[in-house]
Amino acid sequence: MKPSFLASLLLAAVLGAGGSILLTHASPAQAQTSTASTDTVTIFVDATFGFRKKHMATQLTKTHAEYAARGYRYVDMAPYNENGDLVGFFVTYSKQ
Repeated sequence: MKPSFLASLLLAAVLGAGGSILLTHASPAQAQTSTASTDTVTIFVDATFGFRKKHMATQLTKTHAEYAARGYRYVDMAPYNENGDLVGFFVTYSKQ
């Protein structure tokens, strides 16, 4: 194998790992989808804040309350795991 190919492969691995670390610790991402019949919002609630998993229930309760105050109802929640570790939850709300 050529040394430049190995160097490129190593660089891609390092940049990929660095990007995933930055995305994991970034502020919660929000993806919004609107349809003609309903307004649906899916958000990501980060569980890695301060490397403590205990705050997750409190964080989800706050998120549920915030969206309920805006007129949304809870629809679904899916955990996001990476390498067997809980990273966060994708939570979907729908406009009432």
